[in-house]
Formats: sequence, C-alpha cells, structure tokens
Amino acid sequence: MKKKMFSIIVPVLGLSLLGVAGIASAHGISGGVGNITPDEIVARHEAMFAEQAQILGISVDEVKSGWAQGKTLFDIAKEKGVSEETLQSKMKDARLLQMKSSLQTLVEKGVITQAQADQRLTFMEQNVGKGQKQAFGGHRMRGRMMF
Repeated sequence: MKKKMFSIIVPVLGLSLLGVAGIASAHGISGGVGNITPDEIVARHEAMFAEQAQILGISVDEVKSGWAQGKTLFDIAKEKGVSEETLQSKMKDARLLQMKSSLQTLVEKGVITQAQADQRLTFMEQNVGKGQKQAFGGHRMRGRMMF
C-alpha cells in the first residue's frame, strides 16, 4: 500500500505549481478527505494538464511530456519563452477566473448571497499573489482554489 501511494504522490508533487496550484497536500493526494478513487486521480490530472496547457498556450501533450520528465510548470514555461512574470500573471488571472466561477455556483445553489460572493471576490482580487496564508484566510491551499 505504501509503495502504491508513493508511486502516486511523487509524480503529482513533481509538477505542483510551487504550492500555488498543485493537487497533492500534506494530508495525501485526496487533501485529507477520504480515499481518492482512480477516476478522481485521472480527472484531477486531466484538469491539471489542461489548465497548465491553457496558461502556457501549448498542447496538453507538451505539458504531459514535461511532467513525465520531472519538469515544473516554471521549467516548461521557460523552455517555451514565457517569462516567470508572465506566467505568474497568467496563473493569477486563471485563479481569479476560477474563483468567479466557483462563487457564481455557490450563489446559484443558495450557499452564499451575491453580496457575499462580491465581497469575497474583492478580497481575492486584492490578495491573490500576496502569499497563501493571507490570501486564503490563513488556510494552506491544497490543490485547487480554497475559499
């Protein structure tokens, strides 16, 4: 069992976005919530590869090839001529877009009000990029956007 988890966790950690958009955590690949299924592993990796390809403006296959070689997103970006500043800006924009979508879903499902969503979005726009703990309410970000 340990060998299986090790073989899953190591590759996932290899392409985490330096704590920004990785999908593993100190609690395990599932973020500490139950056991992750093989289908969930596949879905998370497909989403990660697609998101990274979109940010870099390259194909998913190019991202997968870099990932297989142990390269970080920053390594791949550098190879493709994308500066670190540009990459960070694109990542920030992608996080804010994802946040807007997530907040809209919460409003539509009646979990929060539109006013609460607007307030949270304003907070996020002002704090994304200032560090995980400050931007994310003192919680370490695990994998996806925490809000």
